[in-house]
Amino acid sequence: MTKMTSTQRIMMSVMGQEPDRVPVASILADWAWGQVYGPDSFLEYSLDPERLSKVVIWSCKEMGFDAGSITPDTQLIWEAIADASGLSPYPTLKWKDFCCTHPHRLYEGDPIKETMYGNPLVKTLKDAQKLKPADPYKHGRLPVILKTIELVTKELKGEYPLLGEYDCPVHVGACLMGLPQMFIAMQKDLELWKTVEKVIVDTLYEFVKAQIKVGVNLFGGPLMLPHSVGSEAFLKNPVWVEADFPLGVVRRIWEEFQAGFVLHPCSVGPFEAGIEAYKTFLGPCVGFAFGECGGADALARAKKQLAPATVIGNMHPVDLLLHGTPSEVEEAAIELIKKCGPGGHYILAAGCALPKAAPIENVQAMIAAANKYGKYPIIQ
Repeated sequence: MTKMTSTQRIMMSVMGQEPDRVPVASILADWAWGQVYGPDSFLEYSLDPERLSKVVIWSCKEMGFDAGSITPDTQLIWEAIADASGLSPYPTLKWKDFCCTHPHRLYEGDPIKETMYGNPLVKTLKDAQKLKPADPYKHGRLPVILKTIELVTKELKGEYPLLGEYDCPVHVGACLMGLPQMFIAMQKDLELWKTVEKVIVDTLYEFVKAQIKVGVNLFGGPLMLPHSVGSEAFLKNPVWVEADFPLGVVRRIWEEFQAGFVLHPCSVGPFEAGIEAYKTFLGPCVGFAFGECGGADALARAKKQLAPATVIGNMHPVDLLLHGTPSEVEEAAIELIKKCGPGGHYILAAGCALPKAAPIENVQAMIAAANKYGKYPIIQ
């Protein structure tokens, strides 16, 4: 039998077929950046397409991940909008030992006692009306990502699928406005929120189109609300639905470009409260990358409930990949493979993102488990 490429492996799994083995993937590129350039390198993180492409290629060819993640961190969109609007955003990368996936946005204070706290870029409708959609070829780090995709596509030659960058309006809006101010606007000043949301959605659509042109047809992005507020409350609030996953725009991308979405319920806490809401996104959403909660049993239930979507996860990022031992990681990976792998529609991965300080031996143990124990047919 001819050796299967990672692209073939993942596509077969996503289509509900059993490839040669369970695929294994990573969601963000920050852990790999630290491995390639060292823990003191994050001040230059994702500013150079040559260096970032090297990280993505290393993740696939050297580490053995079955997909290349182009997403470097979660700040690209709001930074680009601020750049296009002539604003001065707080720099995402500030400190030598800074964790880039959880940036310090200076929205400090008590959100209960202080309605408007810190110094967000957008406070009023007048502020929002100054915002302009970002041009993916000009603003922020978006051109870096596009050039990175070109370089990675040229090097990997289609043997590995690439996961491009998408973000939800509610996440970008929280960065621009501050989280409590954004939700207050959704309830009491809808014109303010809709003005901000339109700029975000226009930016996302153009950025997705630009990534498709240079080789991406699968996008990853967060979901923020269904698992937090519960499916029933979420689905009753159309403002929340459009803010978290603007179905009109996403379906347009799905229909025009055949580009699918993998959504990440952005929490390492319980995700099962959002299952009924996730079902409404099936179609353009071909997969869900879950945070850790409930281990293999919870993920297996989610796979059954969300069929035919693919589930991705949910190795505990802290207890296992950061603080565990290689043998503990292997044991957890075997359980996930046996309970979630049969019938395809499963990709082994960290629940959420790989911690920046996760030992390479633990990540290697997860990948090795997929190679050793993930071969089909898998006996439950």
